[in-house]
Amino acid sequence: MNIITIYQKVVAITKCNWIDSSTVLAAGSDGGIRFWNVDESDPSRRLVKTLKVDSGVRDMELLTLTSTSKTILTVAAGDKVTFFDMGTGSMIHSYKMPIHFREEGGASLHPSGSKFIAGGSDLWVRVFDFDTGEELECHKGHHGPVRCLRYHPDGKSYATGSEDGTIRLWKTDP
Repeated sequence: MNIITIYQKVVAITKCNWIDSSTVLAAGSDGGIRFWNVDESDPSRRLVKTLKVDSGVRDMELLTLTSTSKTILTVAAGDKVTFFDMGTGSMIHSYKMPIHFREEGGASLHPSGSKFIAGGSDLWVRVFDFDTGEELECHKGHHGPVRCLRYHPDGKSYATGSEDGTIRLWKTDP
């Protein structure tokens, strides 16, 4: 098997997600989110397309909205949370956050698509409006950086995990 070098420098892969049975999304430390067709026999044609954000990707999530069946890619990178429409590949929103996603943290979109959560090194978990980026809520409960967070599939709650060794469960609309 021949190996073709596509990149001259090594890019650390920070996250990956399957889109379907033949396409993998691989997010890199260079801010590139690459779509790879694993069924393609010609290695030079496996890279299908690339999306780009300003800095290295710390977290990404694929979610199909319950209301519209539209699939949204949520990306936490640098000091921004960016949303892409997977049907068109176009960016929907990109919001500057009060935290940096350097070594920890992430973001998750509510199943309705109306809001999202983000957390990281400052120990806080914040809820933001999807359409405006306005901060709606701010919660403290961890004693270490927030490493990961995700909405429950029904949207009624979300979970956060921290470096302090705890997992917290939060009600979406207390």
